[in-house]
Parts: sequence; structure tokens; C-alpha cells
Amino acid sequence: MRKLWSTVVHGRVTDGERPAYSSVLDLGTEQVKALVLELHEGECIVVGVGRALCEQHDSRAHGAVADLPTLARSCDRALREAEDMTERHCDTQVVPDCAVVGLPNHVTTAQTLSVTNQRSNPEKRVSDGELTELLKRAQRLALRQLGRRIRHIQRAQQEEVELLETSVADIQIDGRRVTTPLGFRGRRLTISVSNVVVSSSYLRAIEAMTEELGLELMATASGWQALASILSEKEGICIDIGGMASDVVVVRNGKAWETASIPLGGRHFTRHLAQTLGLSWRDAESLKLAYSRGRVQMPAEDDVRAAMSRVLDAWVGEVEGTLRRLCGPASLPHRFCLCGGGSSLPGIVNTLRSYPWMERLDFSRHPEVQLMQPWEIATVLDRTGRLADQQDISPMAVASYVMSGDSKTDPLGRVLWAVKRPPIFTGRGGNA
Repeated sequence: MRKLWSTVVHGRVTDGERPAYSSVLDLGTEQVKALVLELHEGECIVVGVGRALCEQHDSRAHGAVADLPTLARSCDRALREAEDMTERHCDTQVVPDCAVVGLPNHVTTAQTLSVTNQRSNPEKRVSDGELTELLKRAQRLALRQLGRRIRHIQRAQQEEVELLETSVADIQIDGRRVTTPLGFRGRRLTISVSNVVVSSSYLRAIEAMTEELGLELMATASGWQALASILSEKEGICIDIGGMASDVVVVRNGKAWETASIPLGGRHFTRHLAQTLGLSWRDAESLKLAYSRGRVQMPAEDDVRAAMSRVLDAWVGEVEGTLRRLCGPASLPHRFCLCGGGSSLPGIVNTLRSYPWMERLDFSRHPEVQLMQPWEIATVLDRTGRLADQQDISPMAVASYVMSGDSKTDPLGRVLWAVKRPPIFTGRGGNA
């Protein structure tokens, strides 16, 4: 019925064209968020927003979907709310039959690898053939290394994995970043490639769910790469503080260079508040939300602030430990960018700002800390006025990232996709 209705109300356009409207589903651990987008001249205009509480549908161990019908119901509620809103901003109700799905970070694994070629003749200009061969070699090494990293998951869970995304993250000639090295001279040519993998069973479950909802799946997107792509200065440490975890992305050149997930999020903050103040879970959650909105009066405010200060000290210690594992040989970017519903908790920004980062890790200078804002995503325009805080960053990032292009249509991306993958990469994303 959804598919039939969408053909009546502008949900698709003629074959071979990008649809005039599309839905975005952002699958969180506590909420499903839905957007209805009008796609117009390279811009995504949001004409509908919906949210639905998400009953537990996944396993944080490796992302298996435990209850597909439950997830589908949550997605359907969010979609219907977003579609109902479109009547206020369009001539009629819009029910797209195409959808983009942003996958939870914890069900994917992302990694970037750099390979340097010491050129025998620095005066010779880089040719297309030389670049292609280095790209292939870099991708083979990257996939082999990524395969070793995830092999224990496949053995323990008997899971098949497949390549979700691959792209060129960076190209340098003698340490200088270039868009393309063709025609350049130099001694050292460095290629960095970024890959994201996902469990085949999870991806098949998402495809089955969208089919059940009567939607054509346009694309699935990695939350890691989507967040990395929207940073205005293309370098930073992005922390998405969700209900179950805090996802950390070290971003370089607009790509998710290193990623990790810390099992501390909004639920952990609530549990600590309940235990410290002797409250029920429901009362502690209500108090936490009121505190986030500045609605707790003295002297209760002092008690909440003290309790939150202790849990935030533990949280920032986990962030430090995670960054220590991720930093590698290069200095860390000097900017923290926060998003996710948990980032609005008072004290998080100041805790990060006051932490002795320069004494603990390799930063070029003391990091700046900022809350990401929806209006900073220039390619996504909100006509509804409903995308107002940090919890809305993730679905907007997915929309911006997917609509910006596909690596399979990029010449360098096509080379990476064509590289034969190791046996661990099976399923539809197996060897090309």
C-alpha cells in the first residue's frame, strides 16, 4: 500500500532519474529517526520528521537483528509521522517509496590504511597506470589487515561479512596532500584507503525490513563515514553520545580514519544518577532530562551536578583511553565535535575542555570543544523547524553523505571496488 500510494503523491519519478523524494531511516539503539527529503538541484530539503522509540532489536556483540518485526514497526511509526508532516510543507502528503538507511555504528567496522611507494625516478610524472597499481596494492593490504581484525567475529559467530563502503581517503606526494597525483613529480607517493564492512546477515535483514515496509532501498550508509563527511574543517574527533554507547571517530581529510565505541552513554548516566540519589530508573531519567534542559532548581541541582560530575570523570577517562589506542603516529586533531542526545548533558563540554589533554596525548595544541548544530550541515535544509539539537545530527549526516555521491561511480572508487577480496569477505559483497 505504501508503494502504491507513493506513486500517486510524487514518491518516484521516471526511470533513470534520481527520485524527487526519498526517506531516510536512522537506526539508533533507542530511537528510530525518519526524514522525508525533497531532492532538488543537489540539495536535500527536509519536509517531514518522525521519531519512534525503538524496542531492543539488536545485539551489541555483532549487530544481529533479533526481532525484525519489532524494528519494522518502529520504522513504520517514524515514517508515518514524517509523512504526515509533509502536508504542511508540500502541496499534498508525500509518501516516498525510496529509502536510505543509516546503519548503527556498532554493527559496522571501519578502518583506514596508508601505503607509501618510494618512486625509483622522482623526476618522472605520476601516470594513470602507476596510480592504478598503487591503489590496487593499497586496497589488497587494507582488506587483508581488516580481514585479520574481524576474523574472530566470523569464527565466533559464524558470521559472513561484506564490504559496505570503500573510498580513497587521502593522496600525498612527498607529504603534500593533492586531489590527484597525476602529472606530479616526487619521491614518495602515499595512498590512504578507507573501508567499512558489515555483517551480511544484518544487511540482509535490513533489506527484508525495507521490502516489508514497501520501500525500495536506495542505499545503506555507515554512520562513521556520514559523521566524518559533515565536519566543516575535515579534521576533528567526533563523539556521538547515544543511549547505549559513545561512538568515537578520528576524522582526517573528511574521512573516518579510526573508529571505536565506548560502552558508556545516556543509559549509563541515568543508572548512575538512580544509584547515587536512590531513585527509580524512570525518575532518574526524568531528572536527567530536566537537568539537561535547565529545569532543576536548587538545592536539587547541586546534587545532580555532583552525581553527574563523577560519572563524567569516568567517561572522559574512557575517551582518553580510546584515543590513546587510536592515535597512531600522527598528532590527534585539535577539535572535539559532539553530537547525539547525550551531548546536551550539562558538564560534558566543560569536562572535555578542562581535561589535561596536552599532558596525556599527542595534540598539536589544546583541543577546542564544540557542540555540532543541525544548521551547520549546509547541504541539508530543514523546512520543518523540527531539527533543532544534537540528536538530529545523525540522520541529517546520513542524508548529506548518501546524496553527495557513490564511490562506485568515481574512477578511483571503481578501482578499489574491483580489487579481489580475501575469502573472509563473502555474501553479495564478496569477490568482484
